[in-house]
Amino acid sequence: MTNPPALAADQLWPTTSTVREFIRRDRAANPRDPKAQLVLVLLRACQVVMRDRRNPTLPGKVLSAAYRALTEMVFGIELRPKTRVGPGVSIYHGYGLVVNDQCVIGSDVKLRNGVTIGHAHEGGPVPTIGDGVSFGAGAIALGGITIGGGATIAAGAVVVKSIPDGATAIGNPATVRPSPMR
Repeated sequence: MTNPPALAADQLWPTTSTVREFIRRDRAANPRDPKAQLVLVLLRACQVVMRDRRNPTLPGKVLSAAYRALTEMVFGIELRPKTRVGPGVSIYHGYGLVVNDQCVIGSDVKLRNGVTIGHAHEGGPVPTIGDGVSFGAGAIALGGITIGGGATIAAGAVVVKSIPDGATAIGNPATVRPSPMR
């Protein structure tokens, strides 16, 4: 099975014509996790109602506030509606997940409990995450870095430098191991 082509950042935001495909892929990526499915369906609904992440509609603001109250206070997941997230994201045991709303996250990304993706200092740049990246529990990615497609960020890794496609980042600070030759 081949991976679908990478989506441009502006394609990581669902519209009324694409939201069903986003939800279908999100549900398929979380087949036995109703909490993750609910969070992602609500995320996509907020994004469609908002229409524009920089200038959301009033109904989008209201729905986003309700979404945030539920996901942050009840589920312990901070994945805000303004975040550009590709379809097919997996959330494993999402408690403690924190993603800055300026991040760009590709398709088919795996996020586990305790993952933090954001800026290294207030107002600073944030990571861009490629397609098919897998984050281990407690992994941290900070600053204006790029994590290449298919990369693996090991549990507990602290990534502050860009990671190439297919590489594995381990440790604190993270060191990079290239992908094995096939």
